Amino acid sequence: MRPLLVALLVGMVAVLAGCRTAGRPLFDLFSGDGVSRLAAQAESPDPDLRRGAALALGHRRLKGKQAEDVRELLAILLRQDAEALVRSAAAVSLGRLGGEPSVAALTAGRSDASELVRADVCRGLGMTGVSSAVAPLAGLLTQDASVDVRCAAARALGEFTEAEARQALLEALDADRMAVRTAAWRALCQSTGAKRVPPERAAWEKWLADQENPQQKRRRFFFW
Repeated sequence: MRPLLVALLVGMVAVLAGCRTAGRPLFDLFSGDGVSRLAAQAESPDPDLRRGAALALGHRRLKGKQAEDVRELLAILLRQDAEALVRSAAAVSLGRLGGEPSVAALTAGRSDASELVRADVCRGLGMTGVSSAVAPLAGLLTQDASVDVRCAAARALGEFTEAEARQALLEALDADRMAVRTAAWRALCQSTGAKRVPPERAAWEKWLADQENPQQKRRRFFFW
């Protein structure tokens, strides 16, 4: 235990000394020029370092030019990194940063060879909260060869209330795989707040129509 503690202290001293020698603060990693150095570190032979950097950047509150630089870095990692875990981390962090540029970068990642990455692309698109993310998610829900990715797309669509998102989920209630149908049903429940609508397309179409025309619903109830 003691040798490990000593090693950690020596490492910390080395880092502090290096920062002082370079004339930069310890947390300069997240300043403007620090982001540029991260872009260079994207070619590091250690994938754990690349993945850690991608995840950490997604938790930072960034604005202006700094946010643009970080999005560009994450887009590069998503597009080019050889490790699927690194690309997945970049996708999630792009989602956390949000905005149209993140949607564009994530949309480009729909064709990734890894199912894990494509699933996290769906997750990232859902996290952006941008309505333009609905169309690529709807495409993944209907066209991706992986059931896991289609389920991830359904869950992400549950974050949106747009008519296009709900229509895609309604159609997924008729999907050929039960897992996809279940994910679509749960996403509809999340998107609408409905609790007792069965996982059937006709039932959901009727419920949604009633929400759009409550007067008609009351007239039917009175008639019966």
